[in-house]
Amino acid sequence: MSYVINTPIMTDILKETAAGWSLYSDELRRLDSIVGDGDLGVTVQLGSKAMTDFLANPGEEDIGKLLMKCGMQINKASPSTFGTLLAAAFMEAGKGIVGKKEIQFNDLLGLGKGAVNGIKKRGKAEVGDKTMLDALVPAVDAFEKGLKDGSDIKTVLDDTVKAARAGAELTANMKAKFSRAGYRPDGAIGVQDAGATAVYYLIASFAKAVTACL
Repeated sequence: MSYVINTPIMTDILKETAAGWSLYSDELRRLDSIVGDGDLGVTVQLGSKAMTDFLANPGEEDIGKLLMKCGMQINKASPSTFGTLLAAAFMEAGKGIVGKKEIQFNDLLGLGKGAVNGIKKRGKAEVGDKTMLDALVPAVDAFEKGLKDGSDIKTVLDDTVKAARAGAELTANMKAKFSRAGYRPDGAIGVQDAGATAVYYLIASFAKAVTACL
């Protein structure tokens, strides 16, 4: 698909993503407090602000390094488990396109796959473990399918968001292996995972930002 994303456009996309994602911080705090300490909402607030502050004047023309630096800022601002894993996602996604000042819409697939690999390497979890991967992996798979099917950009993005949401919702039926939920005898079965939900909202915010820049 011929949709060029240069550094200024990516910067705007990331700004809008951070702003949109921050709107869900209270909801994520409430969801996280069901099985945890509710600090995910704070993590989202801090991570979003760190991205926003950095992107106000990033001084970076390399898109790969721009993403990696976003990851560094997130890690610095919110060194929680979720923050560390999200930072790893940004870092690994950026590594794949270091040196590029513009990418194509299709290249976003590589960023998604890089993010998945970054989280897996750092967190050692897999799909089905009731984590952020349960929203991210289905989203990346849906994006790849849309590209292969030759769907238009809006359809690809819409299907990606739907897959992320469905993946997050399915975590309610899963038994947690990690985090505080993993220490509960019931593994928090019956409760939707807050981390997966946060990733769904992040993906939804990113898709909305990309669409706005079309």
